[in-house]
Amino acid sequence: MTIDKKSLINWVGGKRLLRKTIEPLIPTDIKSYIEPFGGGGWILFYKQRWADLEIYNDLDGRLVNLFRIVKYHPNAFKEEYKYLLGSREMFLQYLNAKPFTDIQRAVQFYFLITRSFGGRGETFGTVKKSCGGASKSQRNVLDKIDAIHQRLDKVMIENRDFEKLINQYDFEGAFFYCDPPYSKGCGYAVTSTADFDHERLRDTLKNIKGRFLLSYDDSPKIRELYKGFEMVEVERLNGINNREGTNRENKIFKELLIANYPIKEIFNNGR
Repeated sequence: MTIDKKSLINWVGGKRLLRKTIEPLIPTDIKSYIEPFGGGGWILFYKQRWADLEIYNDLDGRLVNLFRIVKYHPNAFKEEYKYLLGSREMFLQYLNAKPFTDIQRAVQFYFLITRSFGGRGETFGTVKKSCGGASKSQRNVLDKIDAIHQRLDKVMIENRDFEKLINQYDFEGAFFYCDPPYSKGCGYAVTSTADFDHERLRDTLKNIKGRFLLSYDDSPKIRELYKGFEMVEVERLNGINNREGTNRENKIFKELLIANYPIKEIFNNGR
């Protein structure tokens, strides 16, 4: 059962456009499902449940705080959020505000991300031809909070370094879906592409007992790092560059799906 409407937050590099491609590649006999780089949780929330144990992890404390508040204090979040407006003045106020409580922090973060250009939380998001951007529906947001609250009921939320997390939860029945910062492109300050240790991730994953599926940018560096692993090529629209008048070359982003178990045949049969 898919739950396409259950998504909470847009996130740079999020896998909204690749969910249907990734879903059949995830084994059905897994005992645990772990996302070391949870981000917006697009893959996690795509199904009602992946395994008996599910773990969302991210190094960005803002994301972790948001999901913890939605899991444990959804009504307090909604009460704080429901009267906010999609206005530039309010956006700037929240951009410079210093919240006192975790609930206020979660609301500030969510408001800035959902009302900003490209989901980066930096500049007010305006649009010309639709009701998206800063003019998103408040009613839809409140419905999402309830849906994600229910989905997170049995999900463990962690805030750890990926290597420590993977080593702690690794065993033969474990499955790790990894969507790390890419070797090129933009990211967020907490997990910037410039500072991320791609070699350390490779060294961690190559020694695990469980299985992993990894999504990455299609670059010579990544192909070399994961030479010998199962690898398939996919394409998706680049959300930030997907505008009228933009060259197709800039609209399409090429990615790799990499695994330590067979995925090529499944991928080719599903095309």
